[in-house]
Amino acid sequence: MVKKRVLVVDDEPDIVETIKFRLVNAGFEVITAGDGEEALKKVREENPDLVLLDILLPKKDGYAVCQEIKSNPSLETIPVIMVTIKGEKEDKFRALIDIGANGYITKPFDSDKLVQQVKEILSRKE
Repeated sequence: MVKKRVLVVDDEPDIVETIKFRLVNAGFEVITAGDGEEALKKVREENPDLVLLDILLPKKDGYAVCQEIKSNPSLETIPVIMVTIKGEKEDKFRALIDIGANGYITKPFDSDKLVQQVKEILSRKE
C-alpha cells in the first residue's frame, strides 16, 4: 500500500518535529516546509495528499498559501488543514469559508485529534 504524503508547514521546528513524529508513527510519509514560499514550491513538486499549514509564516502567510492552492485547478483538490494559534471566529471563518481550507486546528493541539482529522479528511478524499 502506498503511504499517504502529508506536507507539514510551520516555522517552528519543535512543532514540525512533533507533528512529523506523530504522522510517521501513524503510517504517513511526511515532507516539511518552513515558510510560505517553500510550501508552495513543495506542493507543486511533491504533490502531497494533504497539507497541514500554519497561518503565521515568513515570506507568505498561510492564508495566501491556501488561497493559491485552492485557486489553482491542478492543486485545488489537495485538502488543507490550518494549524494555528489564531483561534478567533474571524480567523476560522476566513480560512474555512472565504479561502476554502478543509479543516482548522488551534495550537496547542491534541496530537491524537490532529492525526484523526488528517485520516478523516483523507478518507473523504478517496
